[in-house]
Amino acid sequence: MPTYGPPTSGMPAYGAPTSGMPAYGTPDAYGMPTPGTPTSGMPAYGPPTSGMPAYGPPTSGMPAYGAPTSGMPAYGMPPAGAPNWGAPATGAVTGGPGAGWPSGDRVAPGRSRNKLIVGVVAAVLLLVCGVGGVAAFVAGDPDQKRTSSGAAGGSSASPTPSKAPEPVTATAYQTLLTEADALMGPAWQKVVAAKNQTATVEAVQALAEAVKASGPRFANLTPPKEAAAGHEQIKRAFESLSSDFSTLAGSAKSGEVCAGSSAVAQVTGSQAATYLREAVKAFGSAFTFGAWLPAPVAQQTRTLANGTMVKKGTLNGLGEFTINNSGSQSDVVVSLVPNGGKVAAFTVYVSAGKTFKVKKVKDGSYQVYMATGVDWDAGVAGFTRSCEFEKFADIFEFKTTSKQYTTWEITLKASVGGNADTDSVDPGDYPQ
Repeated sequence: MPTYGPPTSGMPAYGAPTSGMPAYGTPDAYGMPTPGTPTSGMPAYGPPTSGMPAYGPPTSGMPAYGAPTSGMPAYGMPPAGAPNWGAPATGAVTGGPGAGWPSGDRVAPGRSRNKLIVGVVAAVLLLVCGVGGVAAFVAGDPDQKRTSSGAAGGSSASPTPSKAPEPVTATAYQTLLTEADALMGPAWQKVVAAKNQTATVEAVQALAEAVKASGPRFANLTPPKEAAAGHEQIKRAFESLSSDFSTLAGSAKSGEVCAGSSAVAQVTGSQAATYLREAVKAFGSAFTFGAWLPAPVAQQTRTLANGTMVKKGTLNGLGEFTINNSGSQSDVVVSLVPNGGKVAAFTVYVSAGKTFKVKKVKDGSYQVYMATGVDWDAGVAGFTRSCEFEKFADIFEFKTTSKQYTTWEITLKASVGGNADTDSVDPGDYPQ
């Protein structure tokens, strides 16, 4: 087989091969050669005939691929100003191979062969461009370089600083304070009046919503000069209150805070409340705000004497009911409720570590409810902190005959092997 190497003087002539080489016929619709019957002899080099040159894979003696040597064109991206290699240019072709471009209509390449055809065309045209094309590519466009240099070396204009917002008037600022009071004051009163865990959760959430609606109105505001000191404190107060009320709402849902009095103590003793009082103090007589917030209220731990009847009811039977709370560290109130009812027949307070017997229980079927916690608030008839509500699963029957009466005793201490089960009760379903 012949070897292929760099051409000698002049360009190689592309024509029909002689003996020993396969004959390539007229290119197909995509510009690719078609196979024919090989003839004997070496290929003849001369001017190209009509049609496209024949390209075939060489056997031995493949050219080396790499950087071009002296006098050879550089293969790579087309130089600046070179014709578009993606599609043939229209009009006459200057500097093409041979005396002119091959004759015949050119067929648009199919999409599947687009890359191959473009690559071939680019290789032929680069040979024509020669060294001058490479030099033009390296030199580039002077105007374009000056433009790039100017863009890189120049300094961008500094943005014009935005003008600080004008302070609001004292009247407008007082209006904002009054509107915040109108939202927070009523919500606070709901907290104060909450008598059970469910009401406390709802009240705390309402107070948190009032803070959420009021706080942002002060965040990016420029206050009047006479409100500047108080304004910084009130912004800090709103930011802190938002976090504090979120925590308080979680405590109310979990039962850690069970009544309004405990919530009041927790809020008024918080750092956020301190910020709010400092804001009011800084405003002085120039502005009015925060009259709804009282002075700090301490948490309390109130109790009742062991055996106190929270609700006495009617005790005119012969039955006896003993509550043994000696093994517990929490005070408890126990209610006997007629089976299927919602109103307690009686409720008794039993201290931690104590036992108490209720006498003269009337005959009937009862469910036993109990509530434990800390700080008994007589005003709401319930614990204000760490409260839990349960009921016994069993039904307690009291029956009296001419010869006997019923007595029951419950022990309020969880133990292995105990014979009574209890179920949790929603705070809103606990009988009063």
